[in-house]
Amino acid sequence: MTRKSLRKHAAVLGSVCMLAAHGAMPAHAADTDGPLKSLVQLAADRIDAVFHDVAASTRALGDEYRTVTAQRSPVVDVDKAVWIGRGTTEGSTTGFRTWPEGAPTPAFQAAFPGYYDYRGKGVTDETAAHLRDFDRLLPLFRAAYRSFDFSWVYLTTADDMMMIYPYVPMDEAVNNAMPTKQVYYTAADFGRRAVGWTEPYLDLVGAGMMITASYPIYAGDRLLGVASRDITLKQLSRSVLTRLARGDSTNALIIDKRGLAIDTSDPGLAAELERVNTAKKAAMLFYRSSAALAKKFELDAVISRFHWVNEVAEQVLAKATRSGASAAIDMKIDGRRVLAARIESTGWFVVVVDGKP
Repeated sequence: MTRKSLRKHAAVLGSVCMLAAHGAMPAHAADTDGPLKSLVQLAADRIDAVFHDVAASTRALGDEYRTVTAQRSPVVDVDKAVWIGRGTTEGSTTGFRTWPEGAPTPAFQAAFPGYYDYRGKGVTDETAAHLRDFDRLLPLFRAAYRSFDFSWVYLTTADDMMMIYPYVPMDEAVNNAMPTKQVYYTAADFGRRAVGWTEPYLDLVGAGMMITASYPIYAGDRLLGVASRDITLKQLSRSVLTRLARGDSTNALIIDKRGLAIDTSDPGLAAELERVNTAKKAAMLFYRSSAALAKKFELDAVISRFHWVNEVAEQVLAKATRSGASAAIDMKIDGRRVLAARIESTGWFVVVVDGKP
């Protein structure tokens, strides 16, 4: 995704926000049908457009890696000697220095890549070839990161080497499971050779709720690895939700197709979301009935203490199932108008509740 593309979608989202903020849309009392529904749908579509751009960027990274591997030259002894001198091994994990010799080790998320080998084999010809590929990809990874400058951009080879940008220190990388067993790898859509998405999860270093796009890279029928990009959701969703929630009597939220709480404009709901996810160290707050949650989800899942939002989500998801995936939702629940629109890439819903509980 280019900076120009991201600015384009940010500008459109900004236009949506400005319409709501400056009263260009009719007030709720006068909104008998189309305008508010259109605003909700437009917000969902623009979030979806950003997801599409992230997916396209992830594919581009993977396609470039395929090209780089096809243009390899033979590895010579001096190549291996350089990387042996730059390697530090703990257990079966080796990290390679990517910053100038003699300089201090970079801080977390410094503007250097992390190169890691999880195989415990030492520096072989194949190791050196991977590392040389990583060096060739680095300018593209830096540019991709700057186009959406939060979280990480990374590549996992099919034989458990990894390039990640910006930098993740050795002590953060060494205790991880094998990269090819991680959800960011297995989320790739191998069957269709297409971008796949993780379920929403909590970033444990404080970035909040995230999802990852992952793309499997093939050369013919041979799997080379998976390219991945993270999205920090709060920066994307919060500006939209706060503008959709016009006034004290309107709330806006995003839920996934299971009813998992992604984000909300309501201060009380937002505080609960932060508290539950922080305590669980995972994305675990659901807007569902206790009966539905017991049937479908993990034991650690928590339902909101706000019964009204559980009822709203329950009915939105039920109506979406009956009406079809792409149908807009406009209904009354306990005297409040509820509108919802689907984010096509992920199957999530933008929901607006008009009226106090």
